[in-house]
Amino acid sequence: MNTSRSEPQRAHGETGKRAPKANKSCLPCRVRKVKCDATVIGLPCSSCTSRQCAKDCVLHVRKGRSRQSSTSDHSDCQNPPQTEPDLLYLNILNDAVKETTESSQHHTISNTPYRSRPEESFTPRNCLWTKLPQLDDIDNEYLAKKGVFDLPPPQHLDTLVKTYFDHVCTFAPVINRADFIRGYQSGDCSLFLLHVILTPASLHAPVDVLSACGFASRSAAQESFFSKAKLLHNFAAEDDPLLMLQGSIILCMVILDHPTDRDFSYWFHNAIRLATKLDLRDTCIREDKPRKIIKLYRRIWWTLYVCPFSHIFNVFVNTRRSRLLENTSAIKPRTEDDWEAEDVSGASSGLLSVVTPQQKASPVALCELSRIFGQCLSIVINKPHQDPRQMMHPLDTWRKSLANKMHVGGNIGTDVYYLNIQAMSYRFECILCRLIRRRLQQSQHADWSEWAKERLRSAILELDMISMRVLASGTLQDFPMPFITTITALLALHIESALDPAETDLVRSMARISISQTMLVLTQGKEIPALKRALPVFEEILAKKNLYPVQPSVLGQAPTQSQSQSQDNIMADAYTSPNAQFNIVPSQLEQGESNLPLYGDFLGLDFLDDWRLGSWNSLFDVDMGSQGQAE
Repeated sequence: MNTSRSEPQRAHGETGKRAPKANKSCLPCRVRKVKCDATVIGLPCSSCTSRQCAKDCVLHVRKGRSRQSSTSDHSDCQNPPQTEPDLLYLNILNDAVKETTESSQHHTISNTPYRSRPEESFTPRNCLWTKLPQLDDIDNEYLAKKGVFDLPPPQHLDTLVKTYFDHVCTFAPVINRADFIRGYQSGDCSLFLLHVILTPASLHAPVDVLSACGFASRSAAQESFFSKAKLLHNFAAEDDPLLMLQGSIILCMVILDHPTDRDFSYWFHNAIRLATKLDLRDTCIREDKPRKIIKLYRRIWWTLYVCPFSHIFNVFVNTRRSRLLENTSAIKPRTEDDWEAEDVSGASSGLLSVVTPQQKASPVALCELSRIFGQCLSIVINKPHQDPRQMMHPLDTWRKSLANKMHVGGNIGTDVYYLNIQAMSYRFECILCRLIRRRLQQSQHADWSEWAKERLRSAILELDMISMRVLASGTLQDFPMPFITTITALLALHIESALDPAETDLVRSMARISISQTMLVLTQGKEIPALKRALPVFEEILAKKNLYPVQPSVLGQAPTQSQSQSQDNIMADAYTSPNAQFNIVPSQLEQGESNLPLYGDFLGLDFLDDWRLGSWNSLFDVDMGSQGQAE
């Protein structure tokens, strides 16, 4: 008999039973509901090969009717949402310079994920994570071969878990920390949720810990943990919808160093569906559950609410997907009292640190900012004839009180949480001002347009100052992913200004200086997977357009204090004197070169996972009813 590679997997040790029947489609194609040619050409199929996920291409085995199948009904992924443009600001830049950047479409996946030695992995605690009782032997065997049950040695695993709660959880507090640690230490926590939290933790963990776990890079570590979490999700290994909701929200924060069909859009869609299933919004309104549960639900709900604001801007593209987030006024605003009451001195054994006042205040401030931004955006979109200069007053008032709300005192220049919120506020202001300018291009309100232009320049300058503080302190690794994408958006703004012939020579020249400074900041985080993906594209564009005002070899070296202060002063002069002329004109800017059409709002749609630009000519021109909908 010809045993080709497309032969279906068979259960071991079965005698006198009908062999399991294999589906015609592989598991990834079955989930995505696309045509599969695995039975014709064998594994991997053409679809998985083209999407560069050959390692996941396996034929799904259908069990008999008398047995309960755990893999035949992956309810959480039967209807994945349509994905939207991935790393959109990079695609926009590629289109703007009319060049194809192939380096952004290729990636390398580590084929050597961590495989622990038996004596390290199978400790008494880890032995509880070697088989999932809710799955049958075939599924458990498959997951074991994929390394799902392989965990780092206990001491390194503890470090990774602590890293998550120190650097990630505080920005999205959707887990009761003490409860999770108690389950983790007893070996009774969700294996799905454990792999989920290890995924973003790998971005902040010490390099020597990742190396000791066998990972060659942060990208390899993140890819390994993400793949295992995804497999457990696909196999419906976790049947608690609350745990699935918490995991989906956390995975919304993950950006790999390559495109994936399990992007923000997918996990956000899944989170919305699960939150609806749990009746999350109405429970928060009624508050008819124990106080501990209400606090957790409120934290989850408000994290869901700010998620599109913090990470991408897609909730406004698809209003159906945001039905859960309606009627926010019916739910009490987020407060610091929503944090769980916990005693970290007992069962935590050093895995939990005391939550600082800044950490408690950060989600509250982000909720307030998101609501202000949503109100301003509604005015810009729905009331185009209203003077936009008045709408910024709530934002300005909020900023004046932010330092007190964040309890930062005199540390406003160094506190990670304060700088992150400030950066988000100026990013939102850039979105609003660019949108106002686009909508006023054909109107007669020249004074409104000029006001929006000045506010945009001011917001960009503030982002420059924040990025320079982060560069000087070398703390980029401590910031959450939304801050990272804010800096990449800032770089795109500077490139837009440098190549805009409608701008003054001085503004274009200052933009070139800012490009170099922003690249210095991003180079500090070159091992972050999202930046490993973004930097080569930016570098290619800058090189082709000769936008480096300094030699590229200098990148990676922080400027001296005197140089930084001098450059800050120059930038300030440039932005406060926009009509001044400067005698350095970029040689590549020809008189007839047209303005760069930075389609869409890359400031908000930073990292959606699909490389198709398609009809994204303008974020707010998209038919809001034409996108995929959440269940």
